[in-house]
Amino acid sequence: MTATLKKQHILITGATSGIGYQLAKDYLQEGQHVYAVGRDDEALAELTSLGAETINLDLMDRDKVIAAFDKISDVDLAICGAGMCEYLDMPNFDSSAFMNVMSVNMGTLSHAIEGVLPKLIASRGRLVGMGSASAYVPFARAEAYGSSKAAIHYLMKTLQISLAPHDVSVSLVVPGFVETPMTKQNDFPMPFLQTPEQASQAIRDGIKSGHDVIEFPKKLTLPLKVLGTLPDLVWKQVSEKMNKKQ
Repeated sequence: MTATLKKQHILITGATSGIGYQLAKDYLQEGQHVYAVGRDDEALAELTSLGAETINLDLMDRDKVIAAFDKISDVDLAICGAGMCEYLDMPNFDSSAFMNVMSVNMGTLSHAIEGVLPKLIASRGRLVGMGSASAYVPFARAEAYGSSKAAIHYLMKTLQISLAPHDVSVSLVVPGFVETPMTKQNDFPMPFLQTPEQASQAIRDGIKSGHDVIEFPKKLTLPLKVLGTLPDLVWKQVSEKMNKKQ
């Protein structure tokens, strides 16, 4: 007799665009119960038609996030993928733009974690946060985005330690360049560009395997990690060369 796999209850933030949207569709295709959180009405309607339980929610509003997530009965897996990117062009340092990126990327994540964590503790589930390979090496113009992602890396790796006694697993996703609406603004070469489908597959495989860190594609993330361990002069020269090509 074949054992029946338990249907997972999966919450995805940033589910109406890019990687989050693809993940929601792929998990629905697998037959999972998906809570899709986002603000794009058209994308939410599409996900509803595919069987998702959709939540139109501003993740920057902490009280609304807590209230909305409190209504959800069970969550086995929470993938926090909401975020934004804005580049800074020197010599003008736009502190408003910098703080907006930091606030959105950290705020949406922290509010989601606070709201969903009681459910994950109850289910002994898994929390997944979306970092970026840009956090491995400082790059010009990415002062805001890279700083926010470096903060997310620290947060998720710390939570791996602090939530272990509560039987909550934590994964950090470290993608390279992925073809999404957010990366369409990039006016520089994006080596080893991945499709949303490739990104979703890598993330789902990493989660299924229980990986603490899910990096892809390795041919980009590994060199960046190595570069980040070299003397400052090396990565500064690389970043300067990339910046001159823009």
